[in-house]
Amino acid sequence: MKKLYVISLMCVSISCFILISILHAEMSKSKTMTRKCPTCSTSYSEGTKFCGKDGAKLVEIPVKMICPECKKEGALSENFCKEHGKKLVPFAEATPTIQEADTLKQKKELAKKYYKEGSDYCDAESYDSAIESYKKAEDAFPDFPALHYNMGWLYSKLGDAEKAIHHLQKYIVLAPEANDITEVQSYINVLKNAREKRQKVVDTFKDRDEIMRKALTEQKKKYDSVLVPAGEFIMGSDEAREDAFPQHKVYLDAFEMDRYEVTNAQYWEFLNYMKQTNDHSKCAKDEPSGKDHTPRFWDNEYYNVPDYPVVRIDWYDAYAYAAWAGKRLPSEAEWEKAARGLDGRKFPWGNEWDPARCNLSGDPKPVGNIESGKSIYGCYDMAGSVHEWCADWYLDTYYAEAPSRNPKGPDNGLRRVIRGGSRFSQPFQVRTSTRKSEQSDLFNVALGFRCAKDRKAP
Repeated sequence: MKKLYVISLMCVSISCFILISILHAEMSKSKTMTRKCPTCSTSYSEGTKFCGKDGAKLVEIPVKMICPECKKEGALSENFCKEHGKKLVPFAEATPTIQEADTLKQKKELAKKYYKEGSDYCDAESYDSAIESYKKAEDAFPDFPALHYNMGWLYSKLGDAEKAIHHLQKYIVLAPEANDITEVQSYINVLKNAREKRQKVVDTFKDRDEIMRKALTEQKKKYDSVLVPAGEFIMGSDEAREDAFPQHKVYLDAFEMDRYEVTNAQYWEFLNYMKQTNDHSKCAKDEPSGKDHTPRFWDNEYYNVPDYPVVRIDWYDAYAYAAWAGKRLPSEAEWEKAARGLDGRKFPWGNEWDPARCNLSGDPKPVGNIESGKSIYGCYDMAGSVHEWCADWYLDTYYAEAPSRNPKGPDNGLRRVIRGGSRFSQPFQVRTSTRKSEQSDLFNVALGFRCAKDRKAP
């Protein structure tokens, strides 16, 4: 009886094993084989025998099996990738559907569009707008190596080392075979070291307020204005762009010009006044409602350095500060005379180009940092550093109709004059005669200002 029981158990076990093997074989076969109409080539699932379109009998054909990692096709009898050891899967399971592929293509095209838009903003030195476009490109397709390279470079110029390092590291991950990987890694180390040094400076004070209060005491001792005497000077150029043509003589009454561009510390004092009083009585009459004159990204570490020129200032901000300080924005003619002197020089220091005399490095520097670059009247950083707002409306043909005595610019317009180039400019853009303009409500990291005031007759 016991022997009969054992034999029965063995038979059941063998039957189960055979059944399981058959089922497994059928499952494997169903995964590796598919049914297809020999006439119209329409594919059908396992179990269908005839084509629903033309009634032809379906035939079985092998399914393409590939490695999910390297995407290489395996031989008909293979179950695993020879190179990676991964289990082969049907081609349809390893690749996106046509719809998914189309969606991915659309995302890539959208990212390219915003990437180009951001690059164009960079070329125009509108860096905050460039960042916004690059962010849109990243949202559309984050695995875009060139995008992260540009974002890393741009954030480093904007003084945000953390974000610069993040994007440059992502570039390395996405493009490990790029030719400049070693240079990018070296630059990341430079950014890390600079971040640590800057943090040590900031950590010596309890907070920004203490940094600014201490710096203001020193700045007020030396940050004065210079006298620009009354008289004629040469304005414009016959060799420059049409908007600076023709070269002509202009007479200006005596005035004073700030020796330095307005600094973070000086602007911090103005902001404190505005927060405490909300006094807009001296602001421009057409100032947009709701302005509190706080620069965008005011919490950025750039603004922790008291001697950096304040940036991301629009024309209304500059106007309001100047009025609060008992001054005004310079006219375009006043700015050019203070930078150029009486002899029509091409650069504040003379006619010969010298990159050591101005900051075109792309990196911020304290105002007045380059002694050899000052103008004949003693004004610093009138080439490079930051663009500077002037009081005038801009008109490209204004010089042909401007009065020869104390010109103030057109009565109205769409854009305001800015002068002096910035730390991101090219040499030809920082000549004393070069004109540029921006909308009054525009602000970016390359745009600041200095003030002027009338010289009272003795």
